[in-house]
Order: sequence, then C-alpha cells, then structure tokens
Amino acid sequence: MRNHRGFTLIELMVVIVVIGILVMISLANYIGMQDRARIAQVRETMHTVQLTTEAFSTRNNGIYPANAAATTADGGLTFALMLPGTGMPINPFTQAATVLDWTNVLGTPPATDPAGGISLNVVQTMPGGAWDRYDIVGENDVGVPLAQVLKNY
Repeated sequence: MRNHRGFTLIELMVVIVVIGILVMISLANYIGMQDRARIAQVRETMHTVQLTTEAFSTRNNGIYPANAAATTADGGLTFALMLPGTGMPINPFTQAATVLDWTNVLGTPPATDPAGGISLNVVQTMPGGAWDRYDIVGENDVGVPLAQVLKNY
C-alpha cells in the first residue's frame, strides 16, 4: 500500500485559476480607485481656482477677472500671481501643469486640456458692466465634464 502525498494537477490548476480571478478583481478595484483619486484632484484644482477668483474679486472691488491678464485694482496682481505657487497645479492625468481655459460663456467645458482640464467662464450680467458672474467646469480623463460645476450666480 502506497501513501501518496501532494496535489494533483487538477487541484493546482484550480488554485491558480482562483488566484488569477482574485488578482483581476483586485486590479480592477485598484484602477478604479486611482481614477477616483485623479478626479478628486481635478475637483481640488477647481476649488483652488474658485478661491483664487474670489480673492481676486476681493482685491478688485468685487469684480472678477475678465481674462488671465486682468490685474487687481489694489496692487496690480494678476490671477496667475495669486494662485498658490504662482501657477496652476499639476494635472493628474497628464502630469503637466493644468491648462486653464478662459471663456466668456457660462458652462463652456475646457477645450485645450481635455483630460483633467478646467475652464473658468466669467461673464457680465449687463453688456459693458462689471465681470460679476462665473462658473468653473472641469473634465475627467476622457473629456467628459464633471457633474460638479462651481459657480456664483
């Protein structure tokens, strides 16, 4: 009578298949988590732009910047100089500085930086009046606008 020890080939194959399935599930969850983190970074950049826009308005008698070259009334600071680190944060999808598209049409998504880009849309409620309304639109990694739009109107 022989005493066999060890696993059969079928048992080893089943274990390998089960481990493969667990790895695939874990990898899918990890990739999804990375995408959610990148989108959260885009939202954080949108919030930074919003805070800088409001700070600009505070230093400019309540008027928002009409374009990137606009300066404040109290000291000639531009929007870019007021950003933390005097520049746009890194785009988590491209690893380059986030491009801030500047338009004068509310709700316009970014066109220059489709993956993780941000658009600051500043408008006048009355033609020739103060730049008194804005919204900020960001996009995910495939260029779809995020559901969150920061605005003041």
